[in-house]
Amino acid sequence: MKRQPVITGLGIVSPIGVGVDKFWASALAGRSGIGHPTLFDCSKLPSDCRLVGEVRDFNARQWMPGPTAKVAGRFSQFAVAAAKMALGDSQLSFAGGSSGEVLVSVGSSMSGLVDVEHSNFLAFLHGEDMRPWTVLEYPGHAATSHVAISVGARGQTASPATACVAGLDAISWGAEKVANAKASAVLAGATETPLSAASMEAFRALGALATWQGPPAEASRPFDKLRCGLVLAEGAAILTIEDEEVARARGAPIYARVLGYGSATEGTHMRNVDATGESAARAILMALNAAGLTTRDIDYICAHGNSLVDYDASETAGIKLAFGDRAWSLAISSIKSMCGQALAASGAMQVVASCLAIRDSIVPPTINYSVRDPVCDLDYVPNIARPARVRTVLIHAQSIGGSHAALILGAPC
Repeated sequence: MKRQPVITGLGIVSPIGVGVDKFWASALAGRSGIGHPTLFDCSKLPSDCRLVGEVRDFNARQWMPGPTAKVAGRFSQFAVAAAKMALGDSQLSFAGGSSGEVLVSVGSSMSGLVDVEHSNFLAFLHGEDMRPWTVLEYPGHAATSHVAISVGARGQTASPATACVAGLDAISWGAEKVANAKASAVLAGATETPLSAASMEAFRALGALATWQGPPAEASRPFDKLRCGLVLAEGAAILTIEDEEVARARGAPIYARVLGYGSATEGTHMRNVDATGESAARAILMALNAAGLTTRDIDYICAHGNSLVDYDASETAGIKLAFGDRAWSLAISSIKSMCGQALAASGAMQVVASCLAIRDSIVPPTINYSVRDPVCDLDYVPNIARPARVRTVLIHAQSIGGSHAALILGAPC
């Protein structure tokens, strides 16, 4: 008999706050974390492409020993901080040698490419010595390893690299391990630090970066007719996942039950998305089937909503395909309107927001929604958080290359 995986701890590092309380207060207030970068010189970028979602109040030495923090990539620092928050929140300890049954899965899209490898490659080009720990710190698995080392976890580790769905992939992997009695607990989520002038220029060259000349806080505007591209961001979110029976026995807080997961790929193009939304709908229906639910059971959709014109339209089409007439009565919102697009970390951040929406019976808003787009005509909870009965949430994420993932959470019984 399968066990029921539940989420007992949350940790988050985001452009709108480090820690669950700061993040959630900002999200419910509709407070944007978008602004001009301080981590790098953006003067060579076009003036309308200089906005990012940057984490501005983070001190790695609060979460890692000084020598380790000095060499670890920023993406690993974020992951360790979020994991320690999640572990502390869950009140879980590894007494009695149970650390071998604790697994770690941290996804990432760009890994330490920007904060470790890029800086060392520039040193190499200038004839300077490369740091001896470079090869240890830039691979995607570095963040996972740092988390395992920092908390003393000794079970299996995994590092999904499925771009913007990696966070949901990591969490579903962890939930499945718990469900099949392959782990006593899993720390799962994603981390991302893609911010640099070079990465910004790469996204601009792709035609994906927002070209916004108004107030920075208004640049990320999912589903709005004036949307003009994504705002690149950084952050991390990690969850503690356990068996419900064990969690209840030790009196742990339970945010949500992990009910079902689905994934699908368009298989057509690396950049262009399927306007019909068929693959998004398939992933959603697979998750519903895995959870044993119907479309009428979903109270809220925490959407991908990255503010790209075609992505938002495709996601809307997919929701309509999956939910039919009920699509127009669903509460849908995108926290990327406040946080920006943190690639792999975004999906995990959406899961944190969804757990809190269930806990507090409130839906965070999609800010900057001011001009209705006839193609995006659903209820995106515009601009103001909305009190609501939130018992079951569907989280959707989508990657460049056409991958879709859907995760369903339910309120604790």
